[in-house]
Amino acid sequence: MAAVARSLAGVEVPILGSDKVEWIEVTVPSSSFSSAAASTPQPSPLANGGAAFAPRDAAGCHVIEGVDTKSYLIWRLHKDSPNILEVVEVIASKEFPQTGLHLVFRDALCPSAFLCKNVINSGSGNAYLLYVLTVSGVAYLLSLRSPFSYISGSSFPQREYVEFNVEPPTQITAVTAAAGCLVTGRQDGVVSCFQFGILDPSSPGFATELRDDVGIGRLWNLMSRQKAIGAVQDMVISDVCKRKCLFVIHADGLLRVWDLVSHNKVVSYNTSSNELEGTKPSRLWVSEANYDANLISLAILHDGVPLSDIEMVAVYHFGLGPGDKILLSPQPSSQSIHLDEGKLIDLKFESDKLWILKGDGSMLFDLSQTDFKMEHTVAYGLQEDFVADQLFQSSEHALDDLIWTDHSIFSSVKVQAAYLVSSLYLRRLLQPGVYLTTALRATLLEHKKYISDYEFRSLTMDGLKKEIFAIIEGEGAATNSTTTVYYWRSFCTHFLRHWCQNSTPYGFFVDSSQNVVGLIRKNSVSLFRSLEGIEQLIYGFSDEFNYMKSSGMSLQDNGIDPEVLFEVLRCMSHISHQLGPAASALYYESLINPIISSEDIMSQLLKILEAGYCPSLTSLIQQIGVDAAWEKKQTAHKSQRKFSVDILVSLNSLCSKATNWLVVLDTIEKFLTYLNPHRSVPHRSVQEIDSKCTCNINSILLVQATSQVARMMFEAAFDLLLLLGYLVNISGQVNLLQTDIVRIKVKLIPAIYEVITKWLIIHFMGTTPTTRPTMEDFSSRLSLLHIESNLSFSPTIELASLLLHHGQYEAAENLFVIVDGYSRSKKVSISAQTTDGEWCAHLHLLGFCLLVRAQSELQGVLKEQKLHEAVRCFFRAASGREAPKYLQNLRFETGFQHPEECASAAIWRLHYYQWAMQIFEQYGVSEGSCQFALAALEQVDEVLNSSDNDLTENETTIRGRLWANVFKFTLDLKHYHDAYCAIISNPDEESKYICLRRFVIVLCENRAAKVLCDGGLPFVGLIEKVEQELVWKAERSDIFAKPNPYKLLYAFEANRNNWRKAASYMFRYSVRLKKEANLNGNHQDSSVLQERLHALSAAINALQQVDHAYAWIESQYGNDLSNYQGSPNKKPRNVSAENFAAGLAPESSAINYSIDIDMLEKEYIITSAHHMLSLVNNKMKFSGIQKLSNVVDVLIEENLYDMAFTIIVNFWKGSGLKRELERAFVALSQKCCSIRVGSAFMGSNVKTNNLLLTYSEEETSADGKKTASPVFSKLKGNDQWETLELYLEKYRKLDPRLPVTVAETLLYTDPQIELPLWLVHMFKGGRKVSWGMTGQEPDSATLFRLYVGYGRHSEATNLLLENLDSFSSLRPADIINRKKMSATWFPYTTIERLWCQLEEMRSSGHMVDHCDKLKKLLQEALMKHLKQVQLDSDDAFAAAAAGKMQNPGS
Repeated sequence: MAAVARSLAGVEVPILGSDKVEWIEVTVPSSSFSSAAASTPQPSPLANGGAAFAPRDAAGCHVIEGVDTKSYLIWRLHKDSPNILEVVEVIASKEFPQTGLHLVFRDALCPSAFLCKNVINSGSGNAYLLYVLTVSGVAYLLSLRSPFSYISGSSFPQREYVEFNVEPPTQITAVTAAAGCLVTGRQDGVVSCFQFGILDPSSPGFATELRDDVGIGRLWNLMSRQKAIGAVQDMVISDVCKRKCLFVIHADGLLRVWDLVSHNKVVSYNTSSNELEGTKPSRLWVSEANYDANLISLAILHDGVPLSDIEMVAVYHFGLGPGDKILLSPQPSSQSIHLDEGKLIDLKFESDKLWILKGDGSMLFDLSQTDFKMEHTVAYGLQEDFVADQLFQSSEHALDDLIWTDHSIFSSVKVQAAYLVSSLYLRRLLQPGVYLTTALRATLLEHKKYISDYEFRSLTMDGLKKEIFAIIEGEGAATNSTTTVYYWRSFCTHFLRHWCQNSTPYGFFVDSSQNVVGLIRKNSVSLFRSLEGIEQLIYGFSDEFNYMKSSGMSLQDNGIDPEVLFEVLRCMSHISHQLGPAASALYYESLINPIISSEDIMSQLLKILEAGYCPSLTSLIQQIGVDAAWEKKQTAHKSQRKFSVDILVSLNSLCSKATNWLVVLDTIEKFLTYLNPHRSVPHRSVQEIDSKCTCNINSILLVQATSQVARMMFEAAFDLLLLLGYLVNISGQVNLLQTDIVRIKVKLIPAIYEVITKWLIIHFMGTTPTTRPTMEDFSSRLSLLHIESNLSFSPTIELASLLLHHGQYEAAENLFVIVDGYSRSKKVSISAQTTDGEWCAHLHLLGFCLLVRAQSELQGVLKEQKLHEAVRCFFRAASGREAPKYLQNLRFETGFQHPEECASAAIWRLHYYQWAMQIFEQYGVSEGSCQFALAALEQVDEVLNSSDNDLTENETTIRGRLWANVFKFTLDLKHYHDAYCAIISNPDEESKYICLRRFVIVLCENRAAKVLCDGGLPFVGLIEKVEQELVWKAERSDIFAKPNPYKLLYAFEANRNNWRKAASYMFRYSVRLKKEANLNGNHQDSSVLQERLHALSAAINALQQVDHAYAWIESQYGNDLSNYQGSPNKKPRNVSAENFAAGLAPESSAINYSIDIDMLEKEYIITSAHHMLSLVNNKMKFSGIQKLSNVVDVLIEENLYDMAFTIIVNFWKGSGLKRELERAFVALSQKCCSIRVGSAFMGSNVKTNNLLLTYSEEETSADGKKTASPVFSKLKGNDQWETLELYLEKYRKLDPRLPVTVAETLLYTDPQIELPLWLVHMFKGGRKVSWGMTGQEPDSATLFRLYVGYGRHSEATNLLLENLDSFSSLRPADIINRKKMSATWFPYTTIERLWCQLEEMRSSGHMVDHCDKLKKLLQEALMKHLKQVQLDSDDAFAAAAAGKMQNPGS
């Protein structure tokens, strides 16, 4: 038949919760599937005579009539898991079940299942029977419990199921069942009937074959080789005349009907025809018998239409014979339906209607009982269309409309626009009917946001929003609205694809008794509803007046001219088509989320209607390119020109048909009565609603259907509002009178605003996601919402209270926002708000919603905005004169306890502010709590100044408590100066000092103690208290606490120039570090010693700021300071600095002595030594009294020479200094003995910064005191010899004999060692003129004696020869001086010892030649020297005699 235009007759209504079923997985065992068989490969069922069924998605619903209720058993089979059967039991009077049954079989199932009431064994407690057949030919009969009380992961109870192997000789091609009967059809056309569930499989009569001939006739047919019957394609069991009839369709087109009781054939009919030539029947459907018309209808799907992919459905109408006997007319009437598009999914009969579900939608064919012609075809909107429309995925134009509208409206507020667009998409994405758990999780996973199924299901709605927002913002769509739209389009495209994949329609069911048509999808279930009269009017006006009549609305009875109304609707359609769905979506969002005024959006939309879109192409070019952007702009320009012409023509036509604009406006005003929701039942209170609230499938469907109606009515009212606004703007072009303009602005537009607000509230309440649908007040007539002809606050407060009771804070807030927007449009005065008690209750509840949401759901700037708005709402609520009266009934929702008796409004307001303070504190909002605490303090003043002073507490107590609260809140906010002001303002002394202690503790914990020490807070009269608190905290805190209280005390006193106290606290810190580290049983590590160094350094620096006479502290500061009272001016007795530093000070804490800078410096030096040793060897322990000489030895052993000599020169004087220096150099020399000169040996690498320095002779001042230089001297070299040279050169000025000690130590340790040249030069003295080998030590004579003493004969001889040669080779100018009396001296005794030792060695025969050589050299040199001495002596005598002769008198 030819395709006919289809009108929309109804829409799909999803059952919320049907996509969130938790499955109870139960395994069905099989005795036919043994373990041995499981371990061996199984042949294909097709090769083994099994069922020949290709896996496909299948579903069905079986209606079970009960005593009081009706159950719907829904089953599903998925082709990707064909061995798992899903079963759900749905009862309309209850909620959709949260659990369903997953029956897991060993083999794949045939795509069919039969569920029925258990009439075989009803007393067993099992309510239902389930028949299934596996592809391997095993049939099962399961007895199911109601409800499904099985344990997930268990096996199905063995006593509750029966199985048997059908074992057909050929393949099974079709199967069906009825209570007590299983029927199979085979490839050879034979139909087998099994009394399954009634008889035992081994009993006679259990299996029966339905054949045309039996006995001799059958044998004759076999012998005559007649044509075989075609394979069974499909079978249906139906009740006809109170008997079970089996309808069978064969592959050759033969239709046979059997009586299952008598096993006789009722009728046989060949469906083949010229029209069906070349096709093959595949599926069969049978209607219920219509006994009024004596008719039963069948539908057969034919595949393989020649030269086409189109499927064809042939419908046959068999007449029924009179009486109870089954008689079907042998020649039925028939007609064919060509399915032009898509593939058939399912088909159902309902009365005289035929429902067909195809792959792309559903169609309704109205079957006539007379001519059976398909003349009326209507469509039912599927949810796919709704989801695509909501997410702007229905067409490319929908996205363009959103982009152009967004650009034109939000060109100056890009950040807010991006947020508004995201909010719009998110609201639509998560609304019931669109949101699908599996689809959203798959979309998140596709965007690389991994989240497990358990985590996803545990997310709240706010959690979902955060996850989605994170993805969109992560794409970079935070500020640009166009980019935001494109990212959302991409996200929603993926979501819609997953939605369609996870919501594939499997089939539908029809319950004619309840006029119910339901759709079974892959993961959900839904029903269809017919459009209401007003919906048919708005959706169907394009069919002109015939469809208006079919809507059932009596327009003319209400004085409405249908032609005029039709033209009005046509004009509204022009506007809706021009702006697209984006306009109403943005306007809707602005009413709920008014970050941008809805009035501004409306005015911008009207400008777009007049002048067209005027967007900036910059961001659009970035997304789609230059060419595409300009092409879209040109298309939009053409569309605007077409709209301008069309709307002007339609408006002129409208005015001409109505004869004047007055009639048009009258028609619009009357039409508004149809758009306005009405209440037709008495109003019930919120408490009554809540107490009688029931949640079931009917109420859920009612809410969803109502929200669909509300959406359509909102959009219709919005289009009408745009039409009137546009009409006013172009009034000059259409000759609109001024009186008409005034009527539109004053009467019609406010009325439309009211209609929009009402439907907005209804739609919002029906689509806002909640934890569970808790309200039954969305009936078809919306009676319980109590929406009157004029919106008032009373029903809004009741509805908001109900939302608050169920924890729906966001919904309640948005409800108030909607009402606020409506109130602003009505210009409600401020004076009316302050005197209206309902308005105070409104603000009170709104403030509570904002507070709860801001604290638990929001973050960032938006959270701060909500909190400030909540504070403002509470203050405004308290300002109303009638607030006490109206707020007393809201304690259950917000917890506000109204005082029983309030003498005045001021006292009531005081209680209210204190309650607000507590509620903000409860939610952790210190800023709001502080504001209300301050307001309460002001209110105390007002109460005290009033005549009705009826406070039950003392004024000081109230003020003290409130100031303490102010202190607490400001401290939580880290407003430390404000917290200090609260402390000093507190009139309660006890409370003040408690706050002060808390102030100090919190500042320390928050590491904000700088506030205490920087002098910013004067602490007038509180300095001693602050110091006591700091001392108390310091003495009772862990010494390693951060920030350290002793450092705070130091900074606190230093800022006030109390340097002695500052030094005392740091000294106490150092003492505690030393003691507690030792008490812990652990050695003092480097960090502890470093802290001690800092403490001692700070103490020294502090005392240096004090006059010398007072630069001391008491030793008592080294003990517990808890009871210390101050800084006395009388100086206690002294203890030597050496003993103090060495730990030899008096041990008794009762003995007090003074500690000056010198003592602290020496303690600093010792601590520095310990610190450096700890860096070298972290296992070294320092405890108890130690000898300083031992410390020096350890320092030298660890190559810490600078530190060792620092201790020596600072702790010893005079002979003791020389003794310790010699000990040090002995140790240093011994370390060099095993190292020859020039060998590489690394010295200490320890940094020696920040130490008190060693002192050389030049660094000693005239008064004998040693002064410190800022840094240690660097080592000249990197080996031990260079180190020895460096320190010997530096310290021999303090002890000239140090080179002798070094040389003697070296020779003693290793007599054969070669003395370094630099050491030898020290002995030779470096004088330019030599008068012999004597002089101030060290001299050549001393070195000569050392050589001789340690048997170094060669070195001794060479040294002597060198000095004798030097003596004899003087310049002429020096010879005169040499010849003076006693001018020279040589160690002749030692020379004699050398000669004797050489003689002894020669006598012993040891090194004879070498000794002779040395003796010869000595002899020659001495003879020459003696001659020279003799000559010099003679010259000296002669010179003396000559002098006497010249001066005879002398």
